[in-house]
Amino acid sequence: MKDLLKISGVCGILAPVVAYTFIFISIANAPWFSWQLNALSDLGAHAGSDLTFNFGLMIAGVLELIFSIGLYIYFKDTLSKIGSIFLILDSIALFGIGLFPETAGRIHFYVSVMFFVMFPLGYLVFSIAFLLRRNNFLLVVIALLGTVASIIIWSFPWSSLGITGVAIPEFLSSLIGSLWVIAMSIELYRKSE
Repeated sequence: MKDLLKISGVCGILAPVVAYTFIFISIANAPWFSWQLNALSDLGAHAGSDLTFNFGLMIAGVLELIFSIGLYIYFKDTLSKIGSIFLILDSIALFGIGLFPETAGRIHFYVSVMFFVMFPLGYLVFSIAFLLRRNNFLLVVIALLGTVASIIIWSFPWSSLGITGVAIPEFLSSLIGSLWVIAMSIELYRKSE
């Protein structure tokens, strides 16, 4: 059990590091990319950035899957297990974004939406579970903030700022979600010692 927690914790920390490293490498290889006009997924559909972007998301998806399975095994209460299932689905969607880039057609839209819906739902369920157990205050706050921030980010009228692409809300939403993953990964790693 301790080895599983350690591996899950390390994978949870690595998942966002890998994802953002590959995203920024892809952006560096895509002089056409605009934060205001594009979606991050556009990086996965153009030569020069596609392989790096898609491969990076698939690796991050596998790392998040290992982290999420670790959460599922670690927590014994039903709500936390449900939250873990949302994160397992989220990790599958993240892998799917890389596996099915925009060039794959409509399936890309479905896995992208699934990714941006599953993690706020998972964090919301975890927030309720942690509140009911009076668990780590920091984890509750981060999960609640992640859920609220995701809703605010996606409902903000970006077009009023001249931003027609979704790269900025995608980045901000996933970054906020990553904070909880890192906080929970550190918690799992500590439990393994």
